[in-house]
Amino acid sequence: MNEVKDGLVLLAGIVVTAILVAAGCQPPPANTNSTATNATIVNTNSNANSNSNSTVTSGTITTSEPDQYQANIKLTLETLGDQKASTPPIGAMVARSGADRVMEFTLPTNEKVIYLDKGGMNYVILPNRKQYAELTKEAVGFEVRRLMMPEQIVQQVKAIPGIRLVGEETSNGRTVVKYAYSGTANTGTQAGTVGTESYVLVDKETSLPIRSETVSQSQSGGNVQGVNGLRMVTEMTDIKTTPDASIFTLPSDFQKIDSEQVKAQVNLIFNAAAAIVGQLINQAKAPAPSPSASMSASPAR
Repeated sequence: MNEVKDGLVLLAGIVVTAILVAAGCQPPPANTNSTATNATIVNTNSNANSNSNSTVTSGTITTSEPDQYQANIKLTLETLGDQKASTPPIGAMVARSGADRVMEFTLPTNEKVIYLDKGGMNYVILPNRKQYAELTKEAVGFEVRRLMMPEQIVQQVKAIPGIRLVGEETSNGRTVVKYAYSGTANTGTQAGTVGTESYVLVDKETSLPIRSETVSQSQSGGNVQGVNGLRMVTEMTDIKTTPDASIFTLPSDFQKIDSEQVKAQVNLIFNAAAAIVGQLINQAKAPAPSPSASMSASPAR
């Protein structure tokens, strides 16, 4: 049970903070509960963005969100240090058609959670369960879908302090403009002084931030349970300037459930995903068997 709880805390800390770091904005206050110690070094990453001594001259980044588009976003994470572990990629399909927006999460459990903004209404859809509900902030605690929505990423990327223009290059056949950032921050935690190096690629055709990579690592030898840093990559692919109209449709044959039911269902889905991530991390932490142990375990000939 503790492994699941720790996995959930770690997943939430890593995912939320990593998305915010990639977007260059300030995370929510860090959880001081002892079960969240593994997330401490992760939560300090965004402090390097907002409270750092930047090593580059301040600049501006040219990026925006198109009125019409559809794309896939993937987030991958890897811890650094003596205890290395990586999480399964977290994927989402995002799209916009004027005021209507949709975001479809695909979790490691193969469950899907869809957030749909349509006609001034907000919905959460659970296709595997054929259920949906009208969404309120009170029902889910906070607007999860905004964390990876390009509109939010665009606004926060523009606010990154000390960013510099690197120049144009090609990425996956698309012409992009590269921006870079570096900085350090004294976190006042076990992580010590954390250095952050990151870059953002902005697509010239759509002005969308299509790739970012951030490496935040302790510069003072600090670590939290063997973890001294985090590498994360966010990537946007399969970009279309005309979205599929059908993805903005609320299914007519799904059961409508109330906000409390959807809260329980979404929590169940994300808890299951957290359990998988926690298991993978625990496996990564398990020491490899010694040669002598392997020999003693061999069957007699």
